[in-house]
Amino acid sequence: MNSAQIAAIAGVGETPVGRLENTNSIELHVLAAKRAIEDAGIDKSEIDGLLTSGAFLDDNIRHHIIIAENLGIYCKTLCDTLRTGGQSWAHGLQMAQWAIQAGRCKAVLLVGGDTLLSSIPTGKGLGAYTDYGAHSMEFETPFGVHVPGFYALLAQRHMHEFGTTSEHLAAIAVACRKHASLNPAAQKRTPITIEDVLASRMVASPLHLLDCSLISDGGHAIIVTSLERARELRQRPARIEGLGQAQSYYHMGHLAKAVGAAPDMAARHDLTHTVQPIAARQAFGEAGVTPADIDVAQLYDSFTITALLQLEDLGFCAKGEAGPFAEGGRLELGGALPINTHGGMLSYAHPGATGGMAHIVEAVRQLRGECGPRQVADAELAVATNVSAVSSTHSVCILARD
Repeated sequence: MNSAQIAAIAGVGETPVGRLENTNSIELHVLAAKRAIEDAGIDKSEIDGLLTSGAFLDDNIRHHIIIAENLGIYCKTLCDTLRTGGQSWAHGLQMAQWAIQAGRCKAVLLVGGDTLLSSIPTGKGLGAYTDYGAHSMEFETPFGVHVPGFYALLAQRHMHEFGTTSEHLAAIAVACRKHASLNPAAQKRTPITIEDVLASRMVASPLHLLDCSLISDGGHAIIVTSLERARELRQRPARIEGLGQAQSYYHMGHLAKAVGAAPDMAARHDLTHTVQPIAARQAFGEAGVTPADIDVAQLYDSFTITALLQLEDLGFCAKGEAGPFAEGGRLELGGALPINTHGGMLSYAHPGATGGMAHIVEAVRQLRGECGPRQVADAELAVATNVSAVSSTHSVCILARD
């Protein structure tokens, strides 16, 4: 495949994160997009693809058209709102990759933003989340379960089956906070210890407050074009080496593990085995690499258990071994597998669906070597993941330094 047929990330942009008063999601979309366009050094007129993910608080069935209008991007051959929540962005990268490879688009902009934190005091935030229908309004939510409760069930089951401990989970939160302490853009920068995590209040047993991701305002954007065009632009490109995605069922009571191989795959209910291995096999297979080749991993960390499960399902360790694998600083800078070097959702920010794009943005910045004190030395290959719908929907992206 020649460089005109290989897709690459040519520019990234992010807004400030945290509590951003007197703004709205559209403004954050515009600011993030503007910064990605400036980062790439591309003319806005070249962008003929646009993918958004909607917003919890300012959503619309034609969200992509509204954002295009605010950006002044008139002629598009690909334009849509992705509806897979936190999984949207590696999923969106795959759509952009296909559009570039097929010659249908010259440049695709992926952009998201939301104001979950600053809107919650008005009473809109959680109500909007419910109205958004992110979880079952018929069979589960009416009985009192909330999102931390769903993930707590996964954690409890993993502890029961494999002896995982709260200390194992806490090591993930500590690693993310250590990296956030080196990131001046992060929402939470004060270092924490295992003891701090265990002493934080219980949200849904066994998940403590510091096992749970933040609530944030913020926006992020990515420009995808051909490797050939990206090499002519301002930044060193990040090549899109491999992409994959897989979806299980929606309701917690029906989460399934794939059994057997395609086309004869069956499924059985399972809370500790996700369908992410399917997405991982696609991504690693397309890239022609293995987990042992990865220099830095940006793992979707809505909760510590979310990241812990992925250590196993991506193939960094065997099933049931992620707890001990996370200990001893292995996931920190200088360790065997540095994760979430921006701080992740646990410490950098989690502004709704766009939180997953921040993982991809950080992977690009690591491959460019521009992360300062949190830089992984000689990072050449990165994996970034997106997850949604209580670990039932997964996408995996492998990026390489050009």
